[in-house]
Amino acid sequence: MAQINVRNIALLGLGTVTTSGTGPDIVLPQGYTSAILTVNLLTVSGTSPTLNVYVQNKLWVADGNDTVGQDIGGTTTKYDDLISFTQATTSTTAFVARIVGGGNTINAQKDASLTAGSSESGPIGGTWRVKYVVTGTSPSIAFSVSSQFIP
Repeated sequence: MAQINVRNIALLGLGTVTTSGTGPDIVLPQGYTSAILTVNLLTVSGTSPTLNVYVQNKLWVADGNDTVGQDIGGTTTKYDDLISFTQATTSTTAFVARIVGGGNTINAQKDASLTAGSSESGPIGGTWRVKYVVTGTSPSIAFSVSSQFIP
């Protein structure tokens, strides 16, 4: 029997990349505290190709024009690494990460600098994006990133 109220959401659709980039902001469904994330790698080619995939949480930052005690009205944003998947260098079916919201952490904000194969603990946030870093000579990598949100 399938679990009730599970939501499956594509964070980055299947595509072939040759350079680093980011996916769009994805507003997460409300009421979910855990997720299973999957990077599906189809092809990897080139000389010494490497793919680092990060799932990042969007942060809203007070920009100096905000009133104390009021909602932040500015548009200053940063992204903080939530998960850094194991570095991919060859075609692999999938990398999977499981995250559970909760816990308290105080860490410096990281943008594509979280150690490969690791994650941060704490709330899962409200808006995510995928950031990917591609290196190597003439790399070509086809992959997608999906999520399964669990209440």
